[in-house]
Amino acid sequence: MSFSEKLQRLRKERALSQEQLAELLNVSRQSVSKWESGQTYPEINKLIILSDLFKITIDDLVKDKNTLCVYNEDVESEEEEEDDGESSLMVGGMIVGMAIGFITDNYIWSMVGVFLPVGVTYIIKGIKEIKGKI
Repeated sequence: MSFSEKLQRLRKERALSQEQLAELLNVSRQSVSKWESGQTYPEINKLIILSDLFKITIDDLVKDKNTLCVYNEDVESEEEEEDDGESSLMVGGMIVGMAIGFITDNYIWSMVGVFLPVGVTYIIKGIKEIKGKI
């Protein structure tokens, strides 16, 4: 799929007219029309804006490929938040386990308290990944 075809498809998917896209890019409607007809290409700064607007890499936008890969920032941020929760769970469990070991004056419980939360957290993470693939 050529750049002009991708641009037209992405614009229509977002329900934007050529005029509306032109306003967002601070160019004329005729410029957008020429880009979509393959007569000219936008300047690099306009490609950057298009990339951000349509959430697509510049490579995917300009390279002639059959597929169009749109990235999703929401999915990436959800994965980061989930990892933070797992880390907090693991550290919290380690602190509680160490506290139990010190309170009971038994270093074995302290060691169990350190390693058990780590193991449990990784087991839970593995189960989530397996469920996600099914």
